[in-house]
Amino acid sequence: MSNNVFVKSGRVSDLLTTAHAAATGDWKFKDAPKAAIQVVATAAATVVFEVSNDGTNPIATTLGTVTLAAAGSDGFTTDAPWKYIRARVTANSGTVTVTMSV
Repeated sequence: MSNNVFVKSGRVSDLLTTAHAAATGDWKFKDAPKAAIQVVATAAATVVFEVSNDGTNPIATTLGTVTLAAAGSDGFTTDAPWKYIRARVTANSGTVTVTMSV
């Protein structure tokens, strides 16, 4: 008999720190399928999350988008099996930070 095992580390990673304009973060290894993503912005912002299995593929798959109409925070959880993730700020009129916890 075989069981799937998910390791939870409780680790928080910065996907993007203090972006003041449109920016793309580096690929970050996502060591578990389950993750929580949070976007915090001081003004309106849109952040697209891209995923890849090799962290170098220029054609990434979009996992989701967070759009904030004003200052605040929002996020989502995922159970996607992709190995790498990055945040790409496409619109920003303030400061944006993005974190991921697994």
